[in-house]
Amino acid sequence: MSEVEAPRVKSQPSCQKSYIRFMNCTEREVDIVWLNYEGVSVHYKTLSSQHWVDVNTFVGHPWIFRDTNTGDKLVVQLKEVYEPVAHCYQRDGTSRRVVNIVIPVYNLKECCLQKLRAIIPCNQIDDLELPKSLIWEMKKYFYKSSYLGKPVSISKS
Repeated sequence: MSEVEAPRVKSQPSCQKSYIRFMNCTEREVDIVWLNYEGVSVHYKTLSSQHWVDVNTFVGHPWIFRDTNTGDKLVVQLKEVYEPVAHCYQRDGTSRRVVNIVIPVYNLKECCLQKLRAIIPCNQIDDLELPKSLIWEMKKYFYKSSYLGKPVSISKS
C-alpha cells in the first residue's frame, strides 16, 4: 500500500487583511516562516525569546514556526500551521491579534529523536547497531529537523 502525499500548504490570493502580533513565549529563538503561493518556505524573521513582531498579512497566508537552532516545530493555538483570520478591532480597542508561539507537547518518539540528534552526528547514523527501520527513521527525522535547509529570505529593499 503506497503512502498518499498530503496536499501542500500554500498561500492563496486574498484581499482580506489581517494584522498580527507574533509573540515568542518560549525560551528559544524562533524562525517565523511564511508559506508562499507555491508552498515554498520563506524566512520572515527570527525572534529572540520573549520578543514579538507585528506582521501585516492576509487571510489565506499560512505561517509556520521553528526552533532556530534545531528546526523543531513550534505551535500557535495548538496548531503547527497558523492561518490568519480577517482583521477586526479587539474589545480593548487594539487592532492586532496576538498570536502566542509556544513549545508543543512532543510525543515520546520525537523526544527520543531530539536527544539522539543532539548526541549523534548525522554521518555516524549508519554506524549504529540498530535495525534498518530505526536508522531510516533517524535519518528522516534528522533531515526533517533541518526543516527548510536554507530558507529563502525576504529582501528588505
